[in-house]
Amino acid sequence: MSAENLTKRTLLLLAFMAASASLSAQTLTAELAERAGMQPSQVTALLSACDASRTSMKFCAWRDQLAAERALQRAVDDKRAASPKCAAVLDQKLAAWRKRRDATCRQTAEQEWGAGSMLSAATAMCATDRTKQMTQIVSAQACP
Repeated sequence: MSAENLTKRTLLLLAFMAASASLSAQTLTAELAERAGMQPSQVTALLSACDASRTSMKFCAWRDQLAAERALQRAVDDKRAASPKCAAVLDQKLAAWRKRRDATCRQTAEQEWGAGSMLSAATAMCATDRTKQMTQIVSAQACP
């Protein structure tokens, strides 16, 4: 393969990756806007400066949690494609894990923040971290 063809393929791949990331961000923004009953442009403005206000921090935390949940779902979907039996076991384990994660994150956030205005952001940040950890576990897990 010539250097010119390699460069063209690399640029095409980079363009595709950028478009995919942009589409994913737009999808997350649209979903957040729908959940919050806001216009996507309002959510985009909040997400553009995550440390500008408490509201921005909350939306950024929620966006990150939603992105982590989607990554976990992709890992589960990969396992499902490899083995339906594996997916059924994972679905049961993840349902129980989510309940524990949510309860633990809520309790931890309440201990740290009380019933303050940052409680939901702190809870979402905890859930994001734990979901990323679970995604790594699921991805590395061998299916029967």
